[in-house]
Amino acid sequence: MEHRPKMPDFERMARDAGYRVVEIERLRSNRWLVTLVDGEGHTVLVLAQARPLIGSADVQDLAEFVRLRNPTMGILLAIGGMFSASAQHTCAELRDRRLHLCTALPPAPAVVAEESAMRNALASPR
Repeated sequence: MEHRPKMPDFERMARDAGYRVVEIERLRSNRWLVTLVDGEGHTVLVLAQARPLIGSADVQDLAEFVRLRNPTMGILLAIGGMFSASAQHTCAELRDRRLHLCTALPPAPAVVAEESAMRNALASPR
């Protein structure tokens, strides 16, 4: 009997980081392609992998998805794992500012801007 990893709670992850999930595609038992939208309406593509070590082929897969779908940002998300040195080297070598290697979903830009504006509003005298 094949053990299939439980699908991560992408809805919660996205909501906590300030994104909205548009689509979740299960590519393999431990791999998902998640399409998100940030607060400004920009598309973010997340290739999520649930394995101990993410390699350069995974970075190249993300680059191909980003090339084909043209999102604002592409994230290779290591769930419970880490990136090999070759994965980091491949990402740097591709020189595409849209590609990011992450072990947690980064905050959506709109959320950061709103928090910054809130702090400034609270700090300014009236």
